Amino acid sequence: MNFLKDKVRKYQEKKLLEAEQKLQFHMETKSKLEKELKKFDEGNVDDIKKEIEKNDKFIKIWKKNVDSINKQKKKLDS
Repeated sequence: MNFLKDKVRKYQEKKLLEAEQKLQFHMETKSKLEKELKKFDEGNVDDIKKEIEKNDKFIKIWKKNVDSINKQKKKLDS
């Protein structure tokens, strides 16, 4: 049984790391886009705003994934 728990734990840790990396990527991208938005005039901001909204959605998704994996890890450790 410990072998199976160890395999599941390693898998969860791998998925958690991937989810955290993707979350970090989208947060950084959103931050860069927001800085870029401040530099531009009103002309080309629509595309940037759409990209910011898209990254914001991904941030919410990956935060949920990270929380879900952490809950699963806690259940496994109990």
